[in-house]
Amino acid sequence: MTKILDGEKTAQKVFEELGPEIEAINKRLAPGKLRLDIVMVGNNPASMIFVKKKKEAGEKAGVKVEVHQFDKDITTSKLRKEVSRIGRDKKSHGIIVQLPLGQHINEQYILNAVPHEKDVDVLGNKASGKFYANDKNLPILPSTIAGIERLLAEYGIADFTGKNVVIVGAGRLVGKPAATYFMRKDKKCGAVSVITRHSDDPSYILEKADIIISGVGNPEFIKGESLKEGVIIIDAGTAEDKGGKLKGDFSFKSVESKASYITPVPGGVGPMTVAMIFHNLVQLTKNSLK
Repeated sequence: MTKILDGEKTAQKVFEELGPEIEAINKRLAPGKLRLDIVMVGNNPASMIFVKKKKEAGEKAGVKVEVHQFDKDITTSKLRKEVSRIGRDKKSHGIIVQLPLGQHINEQYILNAVPHEKDVDVLGNKASGKFYANDKNLPILPSTIAGIERLLAEYGIADFTGKNVVIVGAGRLVGKPAATYFMRKDKKCGAVSVITRHSDDPSYILEKADIIISGVGNPEFIKGESLKEGVIIIDAGTAEDKGGKLKGDFSFKSVESKASYITPVPGGVGPMTVAMIFHNLVQLTKNSLK
């Protein structure tokens, strides 16, 4: 029987654990407060929803969340100056750049303006460089990967010995960091494979997978007939179908009879990513207050 990896429930547990740490930090910062700044451009509906969830979660946890929303026509140069200004603000303890920013904006140039000690998403070159180099001085993981790690651990999925791990997609938020994370477990994993749009015969790779992590954002494009019995499915892809309903990369009804564990969409990886953003914020702030 397929078991649901409940991200909502586990995220709530993460916030409960963070509560005393946030309270202690706020006492040290008084009369100020732990603050997360979110930079967004335009009014992309999906981004608006994600930012709203982060703001609500943070303020419920005792964190001030300040949203900086800029006009969709802002230039890369102007946005870079604004992010740098926020980064210099001593009252700011962590910064998120909500993607996408717009086709006319050089996203990486903007991400690089976030000070590495405030980069809770680990997306700027300095912070991400430490992650990919396995620098032990980086106290956090990219938020989505941290969320996946915690969710698997919560359900006792920690032994990857001989397991074939397949990553679908090679994007900066899920695919690339997920591949790096699991490759570090190389002595345990049987193999780590990455499927991209250029891969030959992806069905052949998928059918041998023991664990699949997908973050493409292509509604229900992975079907059950391509998968083996007992596969563990981590669906980190979210997109709206033609009816405007939020869907994951996997056809849930098609794959649930094959999977031993599966994350739902919504309610799986998403809430965990939000929770680990605040976990990362706490860890970086504790480091800066030493």
